[in-house]
Amino acid sequence: MYLSYQALQHKKLVLPDSELNLVLGGGLVSGAVVLLGGEPGIGKSTLLLQLALQQINLDVLYVSGEESEEQIKMRVDRIEMSNPKCWLLMETDLDAIENHIEEIQPQLVIIDSIQTLQSATIDSAPGSVSQIRECATRLLKVAKENNIAIFMIGHITKEGSIAGPKLLEHMVDTVLLFEGDRHHIYRLLRTTKNRFGSTNELGIYEMQGAGLREVSNPSELLIQQHQEGLSGSAISAALEGMRPILIEIQALASTAVTAGALTAFAFADAVTA
Repeated sequence: MYLSYQALQHKKLVLPDSELNLVLGGGLVSGAVVLLGGEPGIGKSTLLLQLALQQINLDVLYVSGEESEEQIKMRVDRIEMSNPKCWLLMETDLDAIENHIEEIQPQLVIIDSIQTLQSATIDSAPGSVSQIRECATRLLKVAKENNIAIFMIGHITKEGSIAGPKLLEHMVDTVLLFEGDRHHIYRLLRTTKNRFGSTNELGIYEMQGAGLREVSNPSELLIQQHQEGLSGSAISAALEGMRPILIEIQALASTAVTAGALTAFAFADAVTA
């Protein structure tokens, strides 16, 4: 079957999450496969579970291979969101997952995580290179043939790369990295690959007790309460992708104990890339 260029329609689905929209290049493309990587405990599952519960106009299938129903229920109660069109499936067998996708016919599928899936056609343990490659290939085929958007969560190795074959990053349409310090509340969402938009955009979230909050104005994090006429403080502007960010630079002075002279030093009171 042949289609003319004029017959093809490029339409992006605008998500309720404005930060996720930004890093995806304006929205989610139907049939796209997105790989989300990050360290354990950084908030990957929370981010995509919030997305699944926010999609009021879409049928969503959330597949969890790492957590039980009770654990997911506790997370949903903490987020305090609900979506009657969100289906929860606790499964690691790829054949069973494909059968549920065919039965439900969702517009969005979330896989948590790709390392937990296994295919009966491959004689190896889940998480192995061959299993990850096989499962990702079949999910990619399902997404393209049925025009279904799929998010896949991937673990990060000690070296900071996504676990599994490097081929996995080449197969998907978009690769997102969720970064941050688990001991602090702020998270950064970066794009390292995007076939449908820029890779220079940056999404910022704040981890709260009720889930992740979008930070639409990053300057509120990087600028302390500024008083006019206060010495030793200056505001500088930086550009991250299409987003301007204001950063406060502070200069402090202290008296040296030995020489009695003043030692000046400056530091940026911000977390920058």
